[in-house]
Amino acid sequence: MSTPSRFAVPKITTSHVVVWAFAVALAFVMLTTGKDDVLIRVGAISGISVALFATRLLPEIVTALGTFLAFIAIAAAPNEVIFSGFGTSGFWLLFAGLVIGTAITVTGLGMQIALRIFQRTGDSYVKASVLLALSGLGLGLLVPSTIPRVIVLMPIALSLAQTMGYAMGSRGHVGLTVTAATATLLPTYAFLTANLPTIIQFGAIETLYGIRPSYAQYFIEQVPINVVRFVALLALMVPFAPARAEAASALEAPKPFTPIQQRLLMLLAVAILFWATDTWHGISPAWVALTLAAVLLVPAFGMLDGTAMKTKIDMSPAFFLAAVFAISAVAQSTGLGTLVAERLIPLLGLAEGGDFRNLYAVTALSTLLSHLTTAPAAPAVLAPLVGAFASETGWPVETVAMVQVIGIATPILPYQAPPLIVAMALAQIPVSALLRVCAALAVVVAVVGLPITYLWWTWLGMF
Repeated sequence: MSTPSRFAVPKITTSHVVVWAFAVALAFVMLTTGKDDVLIRVGAISGISVALFATRLLPEIVTALGTFLAFIAIAAAPNEVIFSGFGTSGFWLLFAGLVIGTAITVTGLGMQIALRIFQRTGDSYVKASVLLALSGLGLGLLVPSTIPRVIVLMPIALSLAQTMGYAMGSRGHVGLTVTAATATLLPTYAFLTANLPTIIQFGAIETLYGIRPSYAQYFIEQVPINVVRFVALLALMVPFAPARAEAASALEAPKPFTPIQQRLLMLLAVAILFWATDTWHGISPAWVALTLAAVLLVPAFGMLDGTAMKTKIDMSPAFFLAAVFAISAVAQSTGLGTLVAERLIPLLGLAEGGDFRNLYAVTALSTLLSHLTTAPAAPAVLAPLVGAFASETGWPVETVAMVQVIGIATPILPYQAPPLIVAMALAQIPVSALLRVCAALAVVVAVVGLPITYLWWTWLGMF
């Protein structure tokens, strides 16, 4: 689906000037260091790229290409590492998601589903946002990968916003789509199998330390902070309700699904079935999504015409995601992430008996490193450090791993979590809106979630 408005260059504000000053400073560091100081140069390029992605001072495609070129220019890593993002399942999930989302919109299926939802919610923004939040949370129990859940839910959320008369970029559109995007990802960290980072994290913990929690044990230990996330999300987004006059005064009744819509609905049901049962058949969610996308692009099936890739699907978000993966891959290849962790651990002041302070320190470092590497790649850096954290704090290895999950599951900048990038692309969510919500939820986790977790885990005897 075409998203020209999302990639328009915004007006320059004071925050943009600050970020540009930061970027110039990093560029100066990069240019004045010796050629052997690869880590400093990689850190500078990564910092500039993240700053530009966060503010969109340049179109994402320009920043993405600049990131690739900068890494190549300094020979930061082999080309196969720099461009490894194009070979990841996340990249192809996003590509397939763009195709599937476009088909749901072009065929009118998303609108018809939205009209049926509207019959239950009426023009109540509050009911619609709560329903979308519960739907996103519920999908976490069914589909063990966030991006497929986003692919299914975001076009419906976008169509619902349009059905209710909310123009693109309006409070209603932003509120409904941001609610759906964040609810599909963040609170679902209560479920062990719902998100790729937790699967990788505890797979690595099992390999390194021979420990793996059960599904029920993980849920019991992680549920309090995720309840806080979900409640805080609703508390943020429900009062976000737009003025009633913004909504449309007259809406058409839903029509019977057309044959094309029925075929698409059937194909989506089959894909969801494969996504939900991937632990049985072992087929990656990316290849399921890519198969569905390939079918939808066949003009004979009548869902997308032969010009869809040229006229309806904007690939810029896919390059954005590949560049984010490049930053992560290069940081891991050069050892930047591990170096940062090793330098910071002594500064944390970890000590046995200071469990409350240790909880904040380990969570903060985990959050920082997950932004340096992105959430799916963070376990590769964090899992090997679990033993060191356990020695410093006196905690069991499993407790340290659980704390690291809290950090991984707390994005402050949306680029940390690839599913949020996909959501922005599919529903044309403004980056600034998602950034504010992520930052606010991170503050709630720090102020409310961690103290509750400390009390809960103390009662469970985890410290």
